[in-house]
Amino acid sequence: MSVSGGLRISTSDEGWKRTPYLVAFGILAVVGLLVMTGAWFLLPLASLEELTEQGKAVATGTTMAGTTFWFGVLPLLLAHAVGLVLLCSIGAVGRYDRRSGIWLGIAAVAAASILGLVVTLILSGGQLIATYNYVP
Repeated sequence: MSVSGGLRISTSDEGWKRTPYLVAFGILAVVGLLVMTGAWFLLPLASLEELTEQGKAVATGTTMAGTTFWFGVLPLLLAHAVGLVLLCSIGAVGRYDRRSGIWLGIAAVAAASILGLVVTLILSGGQLIATYNYVP
C-alpha cells in the first residue's frame, strides 16, 4: 500500500510475527476455555459442599466456613490471573503491535470466562452460590 509522498507501508506488520506465536496463543485460548469452565464450576460445588457439610462439621466441633472461598473463589481468581498473564504475554511478544496482543489476551480470557460462566449457570440450575436449606 502506498501513501502520499512515496512512503510504502507493509500490511504484514499488523499481525503475528511468526506462526508459532499464533498457534501457542490459539491452543492456550482453547485450553483456557476448558480451565475457565472448570474454575467457574468449582464455585457452586464448593458452595454446596460448605452448605451441606456444615451440620456435620458443627457436630464435630469444626466449621465449613471458608470452603467456598478456598475451593471456589480462589481457583476462579487464579484461573483468570494465570490466563491473563499467559495470553497477554504471548500476545504482546508475538504480535508486531504489542497493544493489540495485550487486548487479544484480555478478550480471549473474557470470552472464556463468559462462556464458562454460561455453561456453569446451565449445569448448576442458575445458582452459583448455594443459599437454600439443603435436605438430602
